Amino acid sequence: MRDAWFARHLACPDCRRPLDPASACACGFAIRAQTPPDLRPQNPQPREQTIRIGSSAPADLANVLIERPRNTYDGPPAMRDSSQLFSAASAWIRPGANFLDLGCGPRDQAIPAEHHGVNYVGLDWSSRNADLLGDAHAIPFQDATFDVVFSYAVLEHLYDPFVAVREVARVLKSGGVYFGGVSQGEPFHDSYFHHTAFGVLKVMRDAGLRVERLWPSYDTLHALSRMGRYSRAMRVVIEAVHRLDRALPFLAPRKHFQWSAREKAIDELHRAASILFVAMKP
Repeated sequence: MRDAWFARHLACPDCRRPLDPASACACGFAIRAQTPPDLRPQNPQPREQTIRIGSSAPADLANVLIERPRNTYDGPPAMRDSSQLFSAASAWIRPGANFLDLGCGPRDQAIPAEHHGVNYVGLDWSSRNADLLGDAHAIPFQDATFDVVFSYAVLEHLYDPFVAVREVARVLKSGGVYFGGVSQGEPFHDSYFHHTAFGVLKVMRDAGLRVERLWPSYDTLHALSRMGRYSRAMRVVIEAVHRLDRALPFLAPRKHFQWSAREKAIDELHRAASILFVAMKP
């Protein structure tokens, strides 16, 4: 293991018992000897899931801060820009904090995380750059292991985000923070469930997390021009429409002249290609 501390806090992804990296679990799970170590489920045991009927998302949205954070991150840049996210969550990211990068991909977010002096571990389903291979639906760590969990464009790729976010809440300490981003208007990219603001609020509340802040990344039209499965000519047209909309906001006079700043912020959030969030475990 890269870090002996994290090795002491591993849990079997199949049955959740504490896991000794040097021996097999009583349920039969054993870490596959490879690089990175493989802690993906092998024979996962059934788990019950409580479904809460109804939603308070519209009311919850009224109590959430909706604005882009001031960019205060002053460290080295990651390959995928996350400076706004780390700025928004900086109050919770203290030196020595235990930090899980869930779905770490190329592990580039270790750069801003380690700039904050945290104990970083990157978990991913398939990336050879990860510290550990694992499944977000069965995070291979014991309860209340981490002060911070981060996921960069991960939730849309999961077949059951409700289970995954409950796993995030389980491995978070009380008072810990979960922050990241999720697709909303971006087109299909090996993704299952894209989230609106209401979707983010619902999945977080059901896991026992409280959303502190939401804000848009960039507009859906721009995302369609970059990621949409259209001809090159159509992508140029979509981008032109996007730029026209930004340059001439008074084409929607009621919105431009009468709406409050918060109404405009919520409208931008609902048109976003992806939504960025900060949530905490009370």
